[in-house]
Amino acid sequence: MRVALLLLLPATLSAQSGQWWPARGAVILGGGGLQEATANQFVDSILALAGGPNANIVIIPTASDGLPSRLPSAGPEPQRIKDLRAHFASRGAKNVSFLHTRDRQVANSEAFVQVLKTADVVFIPGGRSVVVDATYHGTLVERELKMLLARGGVLSGDSAGAIAMGCFWLGWRTTNSPFGVVSEGMCTMPNVTVSPHMSDDARMAPWVDSIAVYARAHRGTVPINIFENTFVIIHGDRVEVAGAGKADVAGERVPAGGVKVLR
Repeated sequence: MRVALLLLLPATLSAQSGQWWPARGAVILGGGGLQEATANQFVDSILALAGGPNANIVIIPTASDGLPSRLPSAGPEPQRIKDLRAHFASRGAKNVSFLHTRDRQVANSEAFVQVLKTADVVFIPGGRSVVVDATYHGTLVERELKMLLARGGVLSGDSAGAIAMGCFWLGWRTTNSPFGVVSEGMCTMPNVTVSPHMSDDARMAPWVDSIAVYARAHRGTVPINIFENTFVIIHGDRVEVAGAGKADVAGERVPAGGVKVLR
């Protein structure tokens, strides 16, 4: 079965060094399909790494369907925004703001990215990853996400948001196209490609196998394949897997509760 997948490095990191994990800060990647307990643990982990409930959190919901091109400055919030705000507040977060556009020119403006300059956390929830790529890849938003990580902040994404943290997404553009790069990400970690929504379903095997073949053919590629209802925390030289499933990190299977040491 073929799954049709359509949907400025900081000075402290170098793709040539072989180190793909962040020298400072942390990255949290969700595999999608997070159930309540795992979703709560996901947000709790963000807050813990960011220093607590007073952290400045910016949510970029652009991958979500049904949002207007710009969020209203007054009046009722879209339901998706209300739900995200309520979830973070329920875990104790006190400072949550939203950043959203579908216009690359806006995304590439200094005025738009000002809120990112003082953020401790950025979270990109799920939806359509190609929309995130088309809107933010190569813009000042991408620059500021890398700067946030370089100053020790927390970057987090679930499903499409996790894909966006990588450098590229692998799959098939159509059922007849060759396997390869479907879209680019913001490359917050060099050479990394993130694939969420993994499972033990045998129908996923062609995708998983094709990722492994691609990685062997393209030396330096770092695949991170995350099962649903699972997330990974990349902090320092450690990758921790949490939730109900498991993850494949750079070719090694890590179960929930497990840790992979990167050095």
